[in-house]
Amino acid sequence: MTRTAPSRSLRLRVTLMATLIVTIALALGVAVLAITLVNSVRANVDTTLTSYASSVGRSADGTWPQPLPTVPDDPTAWAQVVDGSGTVVAATANVQGQHARYTLPAGSTTPEPIPGQGTDDGDEHVVAQRYVAGTTPVVVYAGGSTRILSIVTNDLQGHLLFVLPLVVLGALGMSWVLIGRTLRPVERIRAEAAEITGSDLHRRIPGHAGDDEIGRLTGTLNSMLERLEDSATRQRRFVADASHELRTPLAAVRTSLEVGLAYPDRAPWPELAERAVTETARLQRLVDSLLLLTRADDDTLLTHHEPIDLAVLARAAAQSAPARIPLEIRADEGVQVLGDPDQLTRLIRNLLDNADRHAAARVQLTVTTDGPDTAVLQVADDGPGIPLADRERIFDRFVRLQGARTRQVGHDTGTGLGLAIARDIATAHKGTITVADSPSTTWNPAGGASFTLRLPTTRT
Repeated sequence: MTRTAPSRSLRLRVTLMATLIVTIALALGVAVLAITLVNSVRANVDTTLTSYASSVGRSADGTWPQPLPTVPDDPTAWAQVVDGSGTVVAATANVQGQHARYTLPAGSTTPEPIPGQGTDDGDEHVVAQRYVAGTTPVVVYAGGSTRILSIVTNDLQGHLLFVLPLVVLGALGMSWVLIGRTLRPVERIRAEAAEITGSDLHRRIPGHAGDDEIGRLTGTLNSMLERLEDSATRQRRFVADASHELRTPLAAVRTSLEVGLAYPDRAPWPELAERAVTETARLQRLVDSLLLLTRADDDTLLTHHEPIDLAVLARAAAQSAPARIPLEIRADEGVQVLGDPDQLTRLIRNLLDNADRHAAARVQLTVTTDGPDTAVLQVADDGPGIPLADRERIFDRFVRLQGARTRQVGHDTGTGLGLAIARDIATAHKGTITVADSPSTTWNPAGGASFTLRLPTTRT
């Protein structure tokens, strides 16, 4: 079994993509967690300091306890009450006796540190609120350490440096294993399909018949193999039948020439030549039919389209077709179709030739319409008719029915391709051909075969 190069492996590409997605998702999750945690700590510190400053400011009556009570839940926090001249009038014990640490510019709510008085490590959060104590305006400053934020951040970074590579490696390994297990049936299907050749199209790809993607893939490939097997079978049968049909006139021509060469002085040369010409013409018709069927298989049967009066075309085809049986034509005027006149003429002549070969005394050609969008051409004969079980089979290639509907003695049976060609031409024109019993009439009381061609009409 040939292995796929790693750089082109679908498994590797999907694994790397899955790992990348997991890594990005993890990084985003950690970032959201860190931001949420930092904001939560900041909000908690801010709420505590703001509540404390408010309680200090609301209790002001011109005098404050010395020292101020400590900030709840944070013994390291500090507070100062500063008057308009910048003098500290009250403070907590941990900053008592110190100068004012911050100042609050007019019109601002953000305190600014006084150089040399506060901390310079950046791990401090300060709130400031203005109050009037009696008649003296003061500002209450409350500050607390945010060093915990640095601790949390450093702790997260340390854990990430250790945990993130492990998570990525774990995701890589799990993705590789799971994707490998998922793709294993696909690889098995590929290997099985690679072993199927044109000589063993009967083989099928084993697999579960589930309704998942693998099951549907297996079903689709097996359906394709069935179609290929059927096509190959029909092609082999077609080649065998064509070889047989070609061999018959060739053998007749060869026999005639060999008889003439064996008895050159006594041979009936005109009769032999006539027979050779007849068989050669039959051979030529067969080759032309085979070429036409090949074009039909390649969807190149129609070379062009043009508006056609079906009644006029039917009369012309009937006049040019050799007939053994009298032909009655009933055609409505103005039945317009779009198509290739040469191919439609061939179709009509094939139907007339089939009816003439099997009719007892009469053939009828009818052209009419069925509603505004459908043209109908019908060829009916008073022959033995076609059994219901054979009405589809007669359109297969090289099919000639045995029994009642066979050739008249002394008449050519044809190649068995006329009706197959007629259906291919009809299909190429987006039409249909069906066969039924001929309607019982005064000239045809027992019925017969009636071929009906339906084509879409066109309006001029």
